[in-house]
Amino acid sequence: MKKTVNAFTILEVTITMLIAGLLIGLTYTSFTIVSKSYRAFKDKNDRMSVLVSLDHVLARDFDRADIIIKAPDGISIKNSNQVIKYIFNTDYVTRISTKTDTFKVQPVEMKTAFENMPLTEVQASDEQNRLDEVAFTVVFLDQKIPYHYHKQYSSDNLIKRNPDAGN
Repeated sequence: MKKTVNAFTILEVTITMLIAGLLIGLTYTSFTIVSKSYRAFKDKNDRMSVLVSLDHVLARDFDRADIIIKAPDGISIKNSNQVIKYIFNTDYVTRISTKTDTFKVQPVEMKTAFENMPLTEVQASDEQNRLDEVAFTVVFLDQKIPYHYHKQYSSDNLIKRNPDAGN
């Protein structure tokens, strides 16, 4: 009697390997596309978080300030217990307080004013350098994003500025 062996033919094995190779290729290509997309998304979000963080701390510092003063290289924000300096360079903004933060953004076109009067030069006294408005633009991914901050001084703060104002 002749024995038969149950096995696959070479054609069946070849077709199975071809299908497996196609599935592996498609899976690898899909994984590569998804990975690159995720990395690009994460990088953009990381850079955007710097913009959001800068906006958050600057707005908070403006709200808590007793006085905001124009400095030669940026602004100084004074409140009852500390002085916070913001230094605006061409490639970054540095916030100096109890700890130093550096925000890697490109600020351009900085404008400062007090009561709608532009303040372009640093004057002799703090009172002459008082600000209630700071505006600048940040270049982010070849787009210009405007930032604008306004300080509403309290009447108590303004009376301290000019004691004769209450009479």
